[in-house]
Amino acid sequence: MFASDLLEMLYVGSADGAITALVAIGFSLVYGVGGVTNLAHGAYFMLAGYMLLWILTWGPIFSELIWLSVVIVLVIIAFIGALSYLVLIKPLQNSHINMILITFAFAFFLELIVKEISGTQPEPIDQYKLSDIIVVIGGVSMEVRVLLQIIIGLITVAIFGLFINKSKLGKSIRAVSQDKEAATLMGINSDRILLYTFIIASFLAGFAAYLAIPGANLMGPSMGWNYLTNSMAVVILGGLGSLTGSVVAAFILNYAMSFTLVFIPKGEIWTAIVPMVVIVVMLLVRPRGIFGKKELK
Repeated sequence: MFASDLLEMLYVGSADGAITALVAIGFSLVYGVGGVTNLAHGAYFMLAGYMLLWILTWGPIFSELIWLSVVIVLVIIAFIGALSYLVLIKPLQNSHINMILITFAFAFFLELIVKEISGTQPEPIDQYKLSDIIVVIGGVSMEVRVLLQIIIGLITVAIFGLFINKSKLGKSIRAVSQDKEAATLMGINSDRILLYTFIIASFLAGFAAYLAIPGANLMGPSMGWNYLTNSMAVVILGGLGSLTGSVVAAFILNYAMSFTLVFIPKGEIWTAIVPMVVIVVMLLVRPRGIFGKKELK
């Protein structure tokens, strides 16, 4: 019994961890490069999910060619990420508190748009799941969709890591995140790099939504706040601006949440507060996080 419960914990934690990692590395990337705490980041995830639902219901061509719908959604959400930087963030770069407030307001604005179009009631989107097959491993029923979600999520994280470390743009992003002034002196346009990071971050959030939402029981206009809270907990736990820390912390956090769900009585009630507990404890005990530096510039 314990072995099957442990396997279930690992199954649930890995599935949620892969999605949270994709969302959190985008949040961490924007903070690491521009020092921007983008409170609209969770709203990108939510909006991508709803846009996918809207496009898939437009006509047979979109429901049959799901990949086309996904491409359209990812292009639109990346454009929204770029627009949010150009219109909201860039004019307020000298005021950190104003950037927080404007992204907070933008998140609510996107949520209100979704509520106006689709209403406030959660909607099912399980008819567009990647697979309906269920396999039993170690006495635990596992959806092939979720196993694919884990595999594709990890592959995407690995590709992103190679992009950051090996590509010219990735090296420029790292240079700006390490020392913006020195990077500028080397001829790197830091404003353009920050624009690219917003595009990449929103793209990753949209792709995470594609992996997670089809097959989920319900999605609602307010679900973006949960992913934002989890991303903030992950970034604080892993270390502000550390992409490696964000990936590791995403799995640590979600294993802690799945442990609470599986092993703690009435775990579904306590699971929701785990990210907040992580945030408070880490800020008190080790504010720089597991992989964070002693000083952040």
